[in-house]
Order: sequence, then C-alpha cells, then structure tokens
Amino acid sequence: MKKFAFSLERMLTYQTQNLDKEKGIMGRLVAEKDRLESRKHEMQQSNRKVREEMEQQERAGTTIFILKGCYSVLESGRRQLEALEDQIASVMAQVEQQRQVVLVASQEVKKLEKLKETQWEEYRRNEAKEQQEMIAEHVAETFARNVDSI
Repeated sequence: MKKFAFSLERMLTYQTQNLDKEKGIMGRLVAEKDRLESRKHEMQQSNRKVREEMEQQERAGTTIFILKGCYSVLESGRRQLEALEDQIASVMAQVEQQRQVVLVASQEVKKLEKLKETQWEEYRRNEAKEQQEMIAEHVAETFARNVDSI
C-alpha cells in the first residue's frame, strides 16, 4: 500500500505559519499594552509624589509662585495621563481585534488538523483491510496447496 500523504498538507503548513505570524503580532500588541500600562503606573506615582510635595510646601508656608509651578506640573501630568489612557484604549482595541484574527486562524488550523486525522484513520482502516485480505488470500492458497497434496 502506498505511503500516507495528506492532500492538504501545504494548506495546513501555510495556515500554521499564518497562525504563528498572527500570534506574534498579538504578542507585540500585548507587550505594547503592558509597556503603556507600566508607564501609566509610573506617571501616577510621579503625580502622587508631586502632590505630596506640594502639600508639604503648603504646610510649611511657601510662595504662590512655587504652588503655581506645582499645579502646572500636576496639570501637565494629568494631560499626559489622559493621552496615555487614550493610547492604552487604542492598543486594547487592537489587541481585541487581533484576538479575533488569531481565533479565526486557529479554527482554520484545527479544521485542517481534524481533516488530516480523519484521513489518517481512513488510511489505517484501509491498510488493515488490505492486510486482512492478504492474510485471507495466503491462508486460502495454503489450504488449496494442502488439499491438492492430499
């Protein structure tokens, strides 16, 4: 019997490569999201420190000029945080969109793998059937030879 060959092997290889590529894109997007969230956390801590420093200076009795500078720094930090949150939201949307792409690519690969498995099982059944026929034929020939020699 001829060797098993999956007729859609090239398609399976292509779909698997495509899935790997899409997972790579997904990984880069998730890394970017994590980087932005880390930066957001750092900015929040920085703003918290500025706020604490400003409160200390208020208690110690400082000038309006220094307090205005602190308010400017806080306002700038707030705007930067808002811009960063917009970037995070944009990347999150891209991550979700890419998750759908990966899901579809994964389903395509699974379909082809299932088809390959089904064809493999059919091949094995046919191979077993062919072997049984060869054994039956061999037994029949042996029986016929033994009957002729009697």
